[in-house]
Amino acid sequence: MPSTARSIGVGSHQVEPSVRRLVSQLLPVSAFTREDRRVSAVMWVAAVMQGFAQAQVINTLPFVRLSLEVTEGQMSSLLAIARLGAFLAFPFTLRGDRYGRRGPFLIAFAILMVANAATALAYQPAVFAGLQALVRMGTTAVGVLAIVLIVEQLSPQVRAYGLSIYGAGGSLGAGIALIVLPLARLGDQSWRLLFAASAIGLLILPFLARQVRESPLHDEYELGRTGFLAPLGGANRRSFVVLGISSFLAAAYTTVAISFSFERMVNDVGLSIGTAVWISLVGGTIGGIGFFIGGRIADEVGRRAGTMIGFLLAVAGGLGLYWLDAPVALAGAVFVSTFGAFAAVPSVGAQRNELFPTGQRATAVTWLNNFGVLGSVAGLALGSATIDTLGLSETVSILAVGMVVAALAVLLLPETRGQPLGALITER
Repeated sequence: MPSTARSIGVGSHQVEPSVRRLVSQLLPVSAFTREDRRVSAVMWVAAVMQGFAQAQVINTLPFVRLSLEVTEGQMSSLLAIARLGAFLAFPFTLRGDRYGRRGPFLIAFAILMVANAATALAYQPAVFAGLQALVRMGTTAVGVLAIVLIVEQLSPQVRAYGLSIYGAGGSLGAGIALIVLPLARLGDQSWRLLFAASAIGLLILPFLARQVRESPLHDEYELGRTGFLAPLGGANRRSFVVLGISSFLAAAYTTVAISFSFERMVNDVGLSIGTAVWISLVGGTIGGIGFFIGGRIADEVGRRAGTMIGFLLAVAGGLGLYWLDAPVALAGAVFVSTFGAFAAVPSVGAQRNELFPTGQRATAVTWLNNFGVLGSVAGLALGSATIDTLGLSETVSILAVGMVVAALAVLLLPETRGQPLGALITER
């Protein structure tokens, strides 16, 4: 017995450091200051509601499609039209660069919640697409300005990890949207309840109005001189082009892969909506650790490494989702793809903001987001032409090639880890 007890004790001591090392990989490389914690917490609250609202159009797609009486290909076209609303975010981010981030952020958040709630009243495909275009405008502006506010207020050594917390908030909101998705089964029009629930976000608006502070860099730089086309002609225009191409290709793949994930599991594989929700929740929830591991990699190793690893894992998992049929295998594929997509978020978000000077930061990121919108539209347009003929899985596989190219393109960008904000990072 004593010898057995000693051996168990030794084993415990051996395991404990391993557990600590594992847990340490989920923690930031440096301690958060009090202000770091405050900013991260406030933006996390906004992200939860943002994630809940913007997840509805994807989660409810099988129900909305049948209710509006459109085919898969036609639904792809509607989603493509809606995504063009992201271009309407330019006035918000231009004003953010010229006069401050806070005001446009709050207005965009309000529009996002109102437009998504109003989608509950859409009975025509055109009305649905129009309202979702406003949602896309709101979520684009909110996402860009929130990330700029986070990047400009957090300590440099935890900048990417702070973006991980924001991304995790959005993921939690999307997870809540999945949990309540079975409500859509109560009747042919029950999916409308899920969109109407976005009105809850308006109750959070007063809290955000009190807690969201203006960027400390607002008074330090002459933001009023920023031009609409300034990011296209700056000293880092080669990086801008590389980021634009990468954004286009990555969005073309991920938009189709994510948009039709429930369509694939429910209407192609034949799973019940409950099983599909379970698979997405289990795989997606566990995959959520990608945010924190990705944030640590971005802050400790570099932005390029975090983006490449995330993109390639997203491809591998996404292809598994569209070619495997067993529920367990699908859950594994969702985990891998979700982990990869989440791991790339802090690297991509940090590098996009760090590559451009303060006076044009929000405008530059909006341009890059809209290259992604064009990629989304292109992917959905390809889907509308090929899904009904070649098949859904085959279409996703074609788009996956572009995602691999997007991952490799990151190697052409300068590394920005640890670089101060406000200074233009010259290309090497």
